Amino acid sequence: MTSFRARLYACFALVYLVWGSSFLVIRVGVADLPPLLFAAGRALIGGSVLLALALYRGDRLPSTAHEWKLMCFFSIVLIALSSGPSTFALKHLPSNEVALLNASLALWIAGLGTLGPKGQSLSRISLLGLMLGFIGVALLVWPADFRLTPHVGWQMLVLAAALVWSAGTIIYRNMTMPVGPIGFNAIIMLLGGLVLFVAGTASGELPRWHWGLSGMLALIFLGVFTSAMTYSAFTWLMKNARTDRVATFAYVNPAIATLLGWMVLGESLTPQQMLGMLVVLGGVVLVTMPQRYF
Repeated sequence: MTSFRARLYACFALVYLVWGSSFLVIRVGVADLPPLLFAAGRALIGGSVLLALALYRGDRLPSTAHEWKLMCFFSIVLIALSSGPSTFALKHLPSNEVALLNASLALWIAGLGTLGPKGQSLSRISLLGLMLGFIGVALLVWPADFRLTPHVGWQMLVLAAALVWSAGTIIYRNMTMPVGPIGFNAIIMLLGGLVLFVAGTASGELPRWHWGLSGMLALIFLGVFTSAMTYSAFTWLMKNARTDRVATFAYVNPAIATLLGWMVLGESLTPQQMLGMLVVLGGVVLVTMPQRYF
């Protein structure tokens, strides 16, 4: 029992701290390396580590043409169109802001989770949480002087990437996949990484690539710790811990990212964004908290 509790705490620490710090690490990485190729490198490293783990565990990998088509679809939706835009936006936005915008994942998933054969209806408290969350997001992205700027465009890109990832997650939930979960993520990371590499090369990023120390350290951290190790901890928690407790990462991670952005990069939020942050996190709490508490 003691070893189980120790593993439980260790996995929660990984999910909170490593995923919470990933926004800061990406921000540092894209300051040194071109964003699309950086996202590609992260996915390829993470996919390679997970593939080795899947082979070691004996997880089933895709073997039919239909399964490979599904892998290609999910690699585009869950990796290329989500990680790519979000990483690109971190070239132009503070890490704390991107982290807060990504808290909308819990809101998108809750809303889209009502759809499909496995859809779950929302309680009044959850609906209130959704409304609060989206009001908070509006406060985060709404220009204080009511003038649209390129800054707003990057914010909308982050929200769009979060929506795409959430939709892909719900589609995956509603499907029966014979491929093991670690093998599934390994393959979509590898395929998504290849798509991002092609996109980065086509956009002219390759001449700007260099083997700088800070960029390489960021890649290794994100590929090994964020994508592979912490994902494994998250999947273990999903099977061994209460779902509502695991869901707390949706509002703990942005809080950690905001704190680290302030401490390391000197990032700050305007009073309007601070209000938006509190409203978003309050909405996410209402959506993810078990209903017996209300």
